[in-house]
Amino acid sequence: MNTLFTFMRYEMFFLLASLAAIVGYRLLTGRINTKGLLTDKVTHEFSPGRLQMLIATALVAIYFIVQVLETEKMPQLPQEFILALGGSHLLYLGGKTYSVLVDKLAKIAGRINP
Repeated sequence: MNTLFTFMRYEMFFLLASLAAIVGYRLLTGRINTKGLLTDKVTHEFSPGRLQMLIATALVAIYFIVQVLETEKMPQLPQEFILALGGSHLLYLGGKTYSVLVDKLAKIAGRINP
């Protein structure tokens, strides 16, 4: 049984490493489109909200990967990390909701008072 467990562990590592290599290669060659990743879809300007959300997500993901490699089991994320990640996404979604509502209200006000 121990041999099967060891084989499965190496198999999963090989599969995940292969997928990471494929995604990395496609990112470097441009086959995965990252154009406009950090820009607002409406105004086409740089979006600081998207940048902070990307950084927060990447930091939590890196911490999680390091914990998995150190303990070789599924770790529990600290409550602070979950709150920080949720707060980051909440700030982004709140800003997005605000900008959409302001845009809609401006359009409605423009139709009422021509």
